[in-house]
Amino acid sequence: MATDLPIERPAPRVVSLPHGAVALSGLTATAGVIHVVASVEHVGADWEVGIFFALVGAAQLAAGWRIHRGEAGARLLALVALGSVALALLWVFSRTTGIPLGPDAGEVAKVGVGDTIATLLELAFAALAATILWRGVQRVAWLSSGLGIRLTFAALSLALMTAAFGGHEH
Repeated sequence: MATDLPIERPAPRVVSLPHGAVALSGLTATAGVIHVVASVEHVGADWEVGIFFALVGAAQLAAGWRIHRGEAGARLLALVALGSVALALLWVFSRTTGIPLGPDAGEVAKVGVGDTIATLLELAFAALAATILWRGVQRVAWLSSGLGIRLTFAALSLALMTAAFGGHEH
């Protein structure tokens, strides 16, 4: 005699990230990966620049991890956004006026694919963080949708592939 007992299946685990957390963590972490790769490329002759890129990349990866884990408050978002804007301004300055410090001080750096992508990611982070800080997370609620998360991962994957295959300019 068979008993028909209902089989209870565990409910699927749903992870609810705050609106925009995936995009924010992805933007800064992807820029961080690009900076870490650039640090390795600079280790030989421009070790000071290599150390700078390694520190920037490590800070961006750490910030991305904290944001992803839900450990980011308004202060961290504002700090990373300001740092991102400062890095973008340094990038513009080094490509127009010249590198401000180091062995190549005064030399105008070439615009490369990877550094351009990292700068665009940093500016996107700053814009998204500013939107969240000033207008609230509901303004970016669409980023938490299935489509928003898919678009985020697609855009960041494309950015990494383009940076990787785009080379590095000196």
